[in-house]
Amino acid sequence: MNIWIVEDDAFYRRTLQRLLNREKNITCSRVFPSCIEFLEAVETDRHPDLVLMDLGLPGMGGVEGIRRLAKVAPDMTVLVLTVFEDKQKVVEALDAGAAGYLLKTASDHEILQGVTQVFLGGAALSPKIARVVVEEMRSVGPSETFGLTPREVDVLQKMAEDLSVKEIGAELGISRRTVATHLENIYRKLQVHSQSGAVAKALRSRII
Repeated sequence: MNIWIVEDDAFYRRTLQRLLNREKNITCSRVFPSCIEFLEAVETDRHPDLVLMDLGLPGMGGVEGIRRLAKVAPDMTVLVLTVFEDKQKVVEALDAGAAGYLLKTASDHEILQGVTQVFLGGAALSPKIARVVVEEMRSVGPSETFGLTPREVDVLQKMAEDLSVKEIGAELGISRRTVATHLENIYRKLQVHSQSGAVAKALRSRII
């Protein structure tokens, strides 16, 4: 698994890169102090499997970076790793396309576990962030359906249970290709770019 890091704190960036490179199946090949340099590399370099993204970055914030990345490289997976735990930042990052949201208080094991979960198609949320998402869900008004079919809602429900595409297919008795088609339709209808974003929006809208 090839990972890039976008982090302006040089010490934390080096620490994180060393942590990742100690793992047998992970290579952290590029690091960037800003979203601007990161997005320039996206245009010219071979894309990584996953990006660890800070939010409090100079010049262009991480949320805006994720939004711009979703337009030029929608298949690139982003896992947020930040100090921000307020609801607005969490919701903005997930809606922008982040596949997961971890706090920098996470242990080395939790970071590596989150990276693996997201790489395998799951979601990764720090416990505090999961609570923020649930609180947001409780604060919304009447449900919206966004034109989702009953089967697409079934898929969303399984996504919220943190199942992979393969596991969702097995649970629902459909092929991985069919699950992928449902995911494409769900992302388009909900106007999100990731599994975490879809689940967060579905919870907030009381679809599931």
